[in-house]
Amino acid sequence: MLLIFLILFSLSNGIDLQDLSNPTIFEVNTVQDTQRVVKMEFDKRHKDFGKMVRGEKRNSVFTFTNTGNEDIIIDLVSGCDCTTLDWPRLPIAPGAEGAIDVLFDSSEKEESGTVEIDIYLKNKDPKTGYGMLEIVSYSFELIEK
Repeated sequence: MLLIFLILFSLSNGIDLQDLSNPTIFEVNTVQDTQRVVKMEFDKRHKDFGKMVRGEKRNSVFTFTNTGNEDIIIDLVSGCDCTTLDWPRLPIAPGAEGAIDVLFDSSEKEESGTVEIDIYLKNKDPKTGYGMLEIVSYSFELIEK
């Protein structure tokens, strides 16, 4: 108890009540974050194509927005042989939208499944220094005619 009293007394010893009515405002310099950030925000990362008869084809589009502060440069997009893909070959600026077009052909499929689409970026991850990878997917259910 005595210790608390001594601490409070020593803290209040130098305070002048006049000074409290005119508080000093300190200027704080902020440091701007200049780190480059690459971020693809997809409307959906997974699409369900539903029921399909073997041999049917389905089109879909995975749209995304560049919510980072650096251009996104897509190097390669890959899926299985049953999937035809198209993607932007030019850089996608911050705030801009892009799309991955997908054409799925179920002709060679024997059973229902999920297909992953790998999106390889030329952009480097600032934490690892390696190229970046985004993954989207679609699923389908094969049915008899």
